[in-house]
Amino acid sequence: MGVVAGDAVDFTKTYARASFGYENPVDYVGQVLDDGERITGVWSLLDMNGTFEMTRHASRAEAGERVAEEELSLSARS
Repeated sequence: MGVVAGDAVDFTKTYARASFGYENPVDYVGQVLDDGERITGVWSLLDMNGTFEMTRHASRAEAGERVAEEELSLSARS
């Protein structure tokens, strides 16, 4: 479950049928960066916390489309 408001994200991770030691939810609060390519922030679990970073990797199809768009853009400048 989570919320996105502008560039801010706030979500909670839970484990279905969690085994002992994994029954507590992990809360994440962060910010979307680089046109949605990265999210960085902090996580908390009981009295523990730390930082996290998530990076989106383009699929091969998306990467090919980006290269084609860049080539078109470069050729239009010539």
